[in-house]
Amino acid sequence: MSDVGKLNGWIPIDAVVSGGKPGLLWMDFRGQKFSEPFFQQTVERLRNQSPKPEEFFTEFDTVLEFEQVAAGLKPDGFIFHSSRCGSTLLANALKCLQGSIVVSEASCIDKLVARFITDAAADHKKQILYSVILRGVVHALGQRHCGDERRFFVKFSCCSTEQLNRIQKIWPDVPWVFLYRDPVETIVSNLKTKPEWLVDPDRRILASIAGIEIKDIDAMSLEELCARSVGKFYLSAHQLANERSLLLNYSQLSAPTFLQVLQFFSINPTREELEAIERVSQVYSKDIDAPRSFSRDSESKRNSASSLVTEMALTWASHSYGMLENKRRMTVAA
Repeated sequence: MSDVGKLNGWIPIDAVVSGGKPGLLWMDFRGQKFSEPFFQQTVERLRNQSPKPEEFFTEFDTVLEFEQVAAGLKPDGFIFHSSRCGSTLLANALKCLQGSIVVSEASCIDKLVARFITDAAADHKKQILYSVILRGVVHALGQRHCGDERRFFVKFSCCSTEQLNRIQKIWPDVPWVFLYRDPVETIVSNLKTKPEWLVDPDRRILASIAGIEIKDIDAMSLEELCARSVGKFYLSAHQLANERSLLLNYSQLSAPTFLQVLQFFSINPTREELEAIERVSQVYSKDIDAPRSFSRDSESKRNSASSLVTEMALTWASHSYGMLENKRRMTVAA
């Protein structure tokens, strides 16, 4: 695989260290689709099939060479979010579009974005290097694997919102949507099923997002850590939202809202695509085996919130949430 031209149809599935060298793990993805709600679920499905696709490791420079020779779709839109707020439902709706590629929270993307925090925070040259590598990885993920693909969307993890400004600089012309939800509801959801970013043993990313020192994390409750982080996500989106962005509250989620998003991404869906989106909007977004009906749980989450959750949301997230809501309403009014 020294000839990068032979990588056509292969995609980077993770950023890893092999033999002491940082680089990418690739998988033969020819003829495959990102069918599952999350990128990693698709990878695991392929790993469990027989025969399973071949995988191999390359150093980062390979993806830079590959970008120069491989054809790939340019991103049509990005999805950012504040966690547990309907972003997966939107990603699933975009998958209803004929010929769409929707990459949802790919490990290789999220780990590279994290390196801006863990390895390049004070090193301008490394920041440039990781920006170039990230661009190459996204390019590789935008390859046509079945021949009919013509649209390409990327959904980032919530932690990537911390680096939204840097991602904007890499792709200044790509429109993006930011989904968010009431902070109390968001915190309750994250405490019920704790996400990896909130309990990751490597505390550098969480400390950077929450705006605290690593040594202070252990003294804080998960309620406070989550509230601080969610508040920062709101603040980043509020500061960076512009004419290339669309703010979307969880309370707005519906098939008509998804049509609004498509129009924002300059897409005019067919009747069949709209009908498929209508069906998807009625199903719980993360189910892959036994679909459940989607139902709003805002009231139940607020009712189940502890006094500590309410206090932390008010202290660390409610103000930036309010600013974001005001900006969204002003944009709609305009």
